[in-house]
Amino acid sequence: MTNHSGRGKTPPRRKKKLKIKTRRLLLSLLIVFLFISLVAAFTTYRIVSAYMTDVPELDPAKFVFSATSFIYDKDGVEVTRLLGEENRIQASLDEISPHLINAFVAIEDDRFYEHSGFDIRGIMRAAYQNFIKSSVTQGGSTITQQFVKNAFFSSERTIKRKVQEIYLAYQLERQFTKDEILEFYLNRIFFDFNAYGVEAAAQTYFGKSAADVTLAEAALLAGIPNLPGKYSPYRNKEESINRQIIILARMQDLGMITREEAREARSQEIVLTGPPVRNYPYPYFIEYVIHDQVVSILSKIPEHKDNPYDVLYKGGVKIYTTLDQNIQRVAEETINNDSLYPKTVTADGKPQQPQSAVIVADPKTGHLSAIVGGRHYSKENQDNRATRAKRQAGSVLKPIVVYAPAFEEGLAVPGTVLDDSPGFWSQEGSKDWYPENYSNRFLGLVTTRYALIHSLNIPAVRLLEQLGVSKGLEYAQRMGVSTFIHPAPGRQKHDQGLSIVLGGLTDGLRVIDAAQAFSVLANQGVRTDFTAVLKIEDRNGKVIYEHSPHSEQVLKPESAYLTTSILQDVVRVGTATRLKINRPVAAKTGTSDKARDGWLAAYTPDYVAVFWMGYDYNDGEIYQPWTITPKFLNPIMLAAHEGLPVKDFVRPDSISAPIAICSKSGKRPGPFCPPEHIVSDYFPHNQIPNEICDMHIEVAICTESGLLATEFCPPDTVVKKVFLNRPEYLTTNDNWRGTIGRVPADANLMPPTEYCNIHTSLPLGQPLNPTAVYNRQGNYIQLTWQPGSGQAIGYLVYRKAPDDEDYKPLFDEPMYTYSLADPVYFEGKYSYRIYAVDSNGVRSKPTTVSVSTNGESTVDSAPPEAEPEPNNTTEPGNSNRGNNKKKN
Repeated sequence: MTNHSGRGKTPPRRKKKLKIKTRRLLLSLLIVFLFISLVAAFTTYRIVSAYMTDVPELDPAKFVFSATSFIYDKDGVEVTRLLGEENRIQASLDEISPHLINAFVAIEDDRFYEHSGFDIRGIMRAAYQNFIKSSVTQGGSTITQQFVKNAFFSSERTIKRKVQEIYLAYQLERQFTKDEILEFYLNRIFFDFNAYGVEAAAQTYFGKSAADVTLAEAALLAGIPNLPGKYSPYRNKEESINRQIIILARMQDLGMITREEAREARSQEIVLTGPPVRNYPYPYFIEYVIHDQVVSILSKIPEHKDNPYDVLYKGGVKIYTTLDQNIQRVAEETINNDSLYPKTVTADGKPQQPQSAVIVADPKTGHLSAIVGGRHYSKENQDNRATRAKRQAGSVLKPIVVYAPAFEEGLAVPGTVLDDSPGFWSQEGSKDWYPENYSNRFLGLVTTRYALIHSLNIPAVRLLEQLGVSKGLEYAQRMGVSTFIHPAPGRQKHDQGLSIVLGGLTDGLRVIDAAQAFSVLANQGVRTDFTAVLKIEDRNGKVIYEHSPHSEQVLKPESAYLTTSILQDVVRVGTATRLKINRPVAAKTGTSDKARDGWLAAYTPDYVAVFWMGYDYNDGEIYQPWTITPKFLNPIMLAAHEGLPVKDFVRPDSISAPIAICSKSGKRPGPFCPPEHIVSDYFPHNQIPNEICDMHIEVAICTESGLLATEFCPPDTVVKKVFLNRPEYLTTNDNWRGTIGRVPADANLMPPTEYCNIHTSLPLGQPLNPTAVYNRQGNYIQLTWQPGSGQAIGYLVYRKAPDDEDYKPLFDEPMYTYSLADPVYFEGKYSYRIYAVDSNGVRSKPTTVSVSTNGESTVDSAPPEAEPEPNNTTEPGNSNRGNNKKKN
């Protein structure tokens, strides 16, 4: 059907008007865009023109003026100078290994031979790698730009300098060939240890010319200039190897080497000649200031982050440090005193063994006063064991990982009782763990104070189990320990185990970390981060860095004080009694497995010091290191406190004066607590014990059997004795390292568990209420009695007639009645003894009764002493009654 309405169609005139409007809009937008572009171009031109007014002259011989830098101590006294002279050996491009050239091009600027000095594509790719993929493998600056930046500019980072850098890079590319620019660059860059250029670097690290380096060595060298303090193999070989692997992979991707060549290079052992010695005074402290502090500080300042070493060695900066030259001097003299060491081992030109290290710091300010990283600093012995080496900690971490955190969490106080008895714990992925004390003895119930003073292992493990390993690690990290390895998928070894309290760390402990952690205890629970640098000024005196202390309250003052009070006892009566500095001091010793490492951490309110001694390899052993380490810290701590008033640790008002408790229960002493088990200790006011000791109990014991008395034990055999009602315990077997059959020492204080095996029933009592009545009419004596206590089966009756000298049995066998009629044959007195007899033939004591034919009757329950006892057993036989004579 045809639609005649015309709906749905646009009239021709309306279409034409719409096209005209669209064209006008597009034209307007184009005009606006062109205008903005012209304005932007003009503005950019003006800005760039302004930037170009003071652009440096393009002259490769013209460099930024090098100025000497200075290092000062805490009092502003000059310590040393960082000379601007450079160890630079010029090399032409044909005197440099092609591997080395390719390695630098691959990692720094793989489009070097294609761009004109700057590379937009390279900048975009670097931005993508750095920000999108979070993978820093290549920078955005070309090799030409890097050379221009290092040769003609200071470390300022501004848009103006970047524009000038690009401009000069472009100009440099127009005036010089690519090979000439590459040669400029390779002779300019810094490789750490005062080595500038690839020739000096090759000789510094490998003792060979740049022409002779292998592919593996070339890739390693090419990785250093990006960040010399991090990638120098003398400072961090692991990081340098990781970067070498990245560079080899990049060279393979670019087709510079084959896969097989890359594999062989990765497997090649890197042999280093050893770092050159710098003749600084106090070399370990100065090296730490330079490489661990100043370079890090400068790298965070925008205008210096690209070349901190240039600023340091050529920038004329003034570095004000925390160094105390007196303490440092005494520390070095002490560490270098060979007579203090147990023995000295030297082999194959390696550093003397054992080695040692020490850190001294002010716990309140965090100022590092002295750092000594080894014994006899030399070319072969530059490793800073105080700040970089990680060693097994032994027991030195016990206050940090378990005791102080347990006090902080309210799980324990110094008077809390812990059980030092055999125990074992399951370990994920390995066999059960059966820890031992150093002495291979178990002391039983002890206070937390005693356990820490004497560094007992088992109580520490049990307390950490209550606290939780994660919580202990959390506190230790907040206090300053930075080397813990946490669990992660695929990671087999980590520090999430109870053994950390005994110092069993995956990587180990640094001396500087231990000092930082103990500084928290010295400073009433406050951690103030360590620093060795107070201020840095540029060559014009402008302050470019000033230290701002960072402090954190990690522990309550109460927790810090309680821990400190125990560690003071370590010096008084524990493992650090040889530490004598004539003032209040707290300390903790530590000995690693097989005594390869010995530690002594000590602190006063003014200074904290941590000393380590041990072997750089795993074969050495130090006999009883806790007897040796105080020899080193005594002179160092005396020097640190010289001229200072004596200070004691301040007890918080919330901590009570010493309160008496029972050392076996942690409660108030009860009536049965022996004096030797009563001690006094400090308590937070909200944790003062109120309960009375229930661990000491009084128990009835049978003196004849030595076992628990029963109702059958005669009263004169029962005594009351005090025993320790300690918890049940394990007895060691062959799973423990020590001997089999060991129990806690206080097990012998426990009461017997078995009952008396001598008195198994009630004692057989003598017959009761005996009567003897003479019946004249019948001419007989009527005897009666009643049974006594015990299980009698019958009765024996003995008679003594008037004409008898002794008692004689009336019958050979027991009677089973309680009465008897005995005929009378003679007038006079008749006496009778009546015995109860049990099933074993045992007789009771006799009951004696007498009667006369004149009618008098007497009762005596016990026989006269002069009269002999009859036999205890009744032999079968006939009655002896017939032996009596009949009365007339």
